[in-house]
Amino acid sequence: MATTEYPALDKTPPRFKLELAAALSGVIVYTCANGFMTGGLGVAGRQLGLGDIEVGLILGLGAFVGVIAAPGWGYASELWSRRKLMLLAVPMVALGPAIMAVVTGQFVMLSAAVAGIILGAARLIQAVFGAALIPVAQGYVADITQPSQRVRGMGGLSAAISFGTLSGSALLWLTGRLGATSGFAIISALGIFACLIVLAYLPRSRPRPALPREETTLPLADIWPYLMITLVGFTCYTTVPPIFALRLMDRFGMDGGTATAQTGLVLTVGVVAVCLAQVLVTLWNFKNPRLMLRTGSVGIFVGLAMLLFARDILAMCVSMIVIGFAVGFLAPAVLGAISLIGGRGAQGKIGGINMAARGLGSAIGPVLGTTLYQANHDAPIWGSLALVMGVFLLTFISGDTRAAAS
Repeated sequence: MATTEYPALDKTPPRFKLELAAALSGVIVYTCANGFMTGGLGVAGRQLGLGDIEVGLILGLGAFVGVIAAPGWGYASELWSRRKLMLLAVPMVALGPAIMAVVTGQFVMLSAAVAGIILGAARLIQAVFGAALIPVAQGYVADITQPSQRVRGMGGLSAAISFGTLSGSALLWLTGRLGATSGFAIISALGIFACLIVLAYLPRSRPRPALPREETTLPLADIWPYLMITLVGFTCYTTVPPIFALRLMDRFGMDGGTATAQTGLVLTVGVVAVCLAQVLVTLWNFKNPRLMLRTGSVGIFVGLAMLLFARDILAMCVSMIVIGFAVGFLAPAVLGAISLIGGRGAQGKIGGINMAARGLGSAIGPVLGTTLYQANHDAPIWGSLALVMGVFLLTFISGDTRAAAS
């Protein structure tokens, strides 16, 4: 029978911070790649001769495969060494962008069809192994935080996720005129660096004690409203960004390089707002996830309405700041709520199933956005407005976790 593990917690503060940084480093690289691809793969695909819907399918298919892989990774993290799982996953997350750099740089002459297949395969590699990193990190954070600090701890994990997305958006902005190849190469190099950090600092854990059945069972009946919030919320969040660059090109007449750079700027300021919100969540000890979710969904609705009427880059940036700050309260609220509901031996399982819901939403969003875009340039925003209203309504049937937090 496999031996599950708890991290040894009797560490000095500097060592503890290094270990936590190692646990989150792969998450940052994974979300950095996702953030870069969301805005940059559309223009790179056009330059290779791919259609907009084909690019949406590449992005969406990778996320959908992550849906299948994430629960398995979550269960594995309760059975096997989390350190070994990270040492397996992080190098593969670096491999996907490396392959994309070769294809988009056209170092080998390929037809559009072959290039599309290889890009799809690289995206699958990045998505399948990347799906392991958030559940494993979530289980690690749950192990080292008390229930009264759980939302704050998950705020730190969410901040790492958002920082990775921010890094990808900033990289898109900085490398927009150089082409996607340079961005993919940089992400691959960061993945190698993260692997070295995990190897050096993530500890070998001591065996965890036997737990009663209720501590290891996945509480699906109690967490399903939060899983639906994750699904609908990420569908909403990933519907609009993939069409930003296309909208700037088709509606405002920008060339591909300018549209890519401006998209990177808009996404960057939005994710900066997400990070700021999650820093606040980490510093302040919020204990009411449902209130955070309701406030966040209202804020997203307001920001999307502003984006619908935005007519220049400044207005788009202001809209994304509002959306980003509101989004910053959603992910920690969901992660904290489901972690409090689950037992000590179910944290990885809960993280995996929530990651599956996140991946399914991220799979639906780009396909929905690019498909709606073919009908009308504003249709993806209208669709996102409808989805965020669904998130708000779901908060009224989700369970209250304040008693567990206390």
